[in-house]
Amino acid sequence: MSYQRVNPVALGIGLGVIEGLAIFTATIVLFLQGDRGSAFLSKLFPFYSISLSGAFIGLVEGFIDGFIGGVILGFVYNAVLRLRKDN
Repeated sequence: MSYQRVNPVALGIGLGVIEGLAIFTATIVLFLQGDRGSAFLSKLFPFYSISLSGAFIGLVEGFIDGFIGGVILGFVYNAVLRLRKDN
């Protein structure tokens, strides 16, 4: 069975866009529902809050988080493929 390598930057961009949009959408939904309580994400992202400005901040911070995670995942995946190919 042959596996293809992944482009870590492309994977990072893809995961960053997905995570950023997910956080943005969830924040807008919570904001429109009137839920201004303490959000779990505010503990993970330093400038995040459930507000309109917080939605855009979450979009950017989510993209950065997803991008870094995707790049790391891509490098690890490619490294594992190289190790398996050498054996």
